[in-house]
Amino acid sequence: MFKKSVVFLTVLMVSAVGGQFFSQYQYQRQVEQLTTKLNEQHAWSYQQSLISKDWFTRQEQWQIEGNFADLGLEPQAFTIMLQHKISFWPLWLSGEWQVDEQQSDYQQWLQSNQLSSIPHLGQWQANLLTQNLKQSLSIDSFEHNYSQVDLNFHPLLITSNSDLDFAKGTASLNWQGMELDDSSQNGDHIHLQQVSASEQFSQRQGWTLVESANWSIEQLTLQLEQGNTLLDLQNLVVSNQFSEQQQRAFMSVNSSLEQFNFKEAQQRFTLNELILTSKIGGVPMQSLIALAGANQQQRSEQDLDALVQELISEGIEWQLEQLALKINSNFQDLAMVGDIKLSGNAKLLPFELNAVNSPLQLLRYLDLNVELDANDSLFNYSPLSAYIMALRNAGYLVHQDGRDQSKLIFNDSEFTMNSLPVN
Repeated sequence: MFKKSVVFLTVLMVSAVGGQFFSQYQYQRQVEQLTTKLNEQHAWSYQQSLISKDWFTRQEQWQIEGNFADLGLEPQAFTIMLQHKISFWPLWLSGEWQVDEQQSDYQQWLQSNQLSSIPHLGQWQANLLTQNLKQSLSIDSFEHNYSQVDLNFHPLLITSNSDLDFAKGTASLNWQGMELDDSSQNGDHIHLQQVSASEQFSQRQGWTLVESANWSIEQLTLQLEQGNTLLDLQNLVVSNQFSEQQQRAFMSVNSSLEQFNFKEAQQRFTLNELILTSKIGGVPMQSLIALAGANQQQRSEQDLDALVQELISEGIEWQLEQLALKINSNFQDLAMVGDIKLSGNAKLLPFELNAVNSPLQLLRYLDLNVELDANDSLFNYSPLSAYIMALRNAGYLVHQDGRDQSKLIFNDSEFTMNSLPVN
């Protein structure tokens, strides 16, 4: 019995030591691969420096050099330092990181924005046995009083769950919002409440495919010029879903909006109960993969044109299952009261790129079939009311039960409404 216990403890210790060594080896290998990949794909520079290490921990510093122009912002070079601490356990490791506020350009950026610090913490855990990686970045509440506005930032949390190579997984964002108020207390403000986002992604031959993406805003309010301009948005939800059908790529695009209000002086615009359900795509999946991969490489303009030509070789389809909304507006150029419903489909037929010199020429390749259903009082207060009456009298609109209905078809450069040609 004693010998078995000794053997068991010996095996356990050897396994622990081996697992511990493997954890450190695996981390360093992943870091080298990540650094090489980042430096190859981006113009930014990533450098890792070791500060200290022992059997269970490792302290290091990362220097990142880049330019805001790569993020679509005003061109400006920057350098930031990250302090990174890693903990090692057999077949499991974790880390915490923060931007060093005392080094590089971050301190200058804080000072230029009159901030002392932004409380944040990055964390990650890697399970080498299950090949799972969990990451998070949290930003806590902070506030600051500027000369003209008061800022109140609420907590933000970004998380991801993926494999160790970050090649497949999910990511999410949850932000409780922010308030920006005029410091003169005249009521002007921008308030954002509860922003959420999530996505599922995977790698396809060197590029990242977002298979599904969802985001929402619970409320956004804006007041300017002491109430002369008002904007209020409530419960906006957007959901996109990628799918592959018979080797063709499609993207479902669905949205809903509970309410949108806009006021300027005495003019008001209100949009309620907006629902959009649609699908777009139909392009060959392999052509889409080839074009996406080309964007990661230095390809000639001729090569890109050839890939685009292949992409549209079967045309592009758009299926509008439903677009419904209620509108109430007294704006002079947009006086409308009622509801609208649209459904139908459209297809951009295959065409040669070199045969099209302007967007208008694409109409030659457009097939459109849409059904319109609207409240007959929609344009009662609009200068268009006389035009709507003329369309009814001519048979372009079917007027019955308080509704205006029509079938719109555009084919072979000819446009018809309710089978009647429109000149």
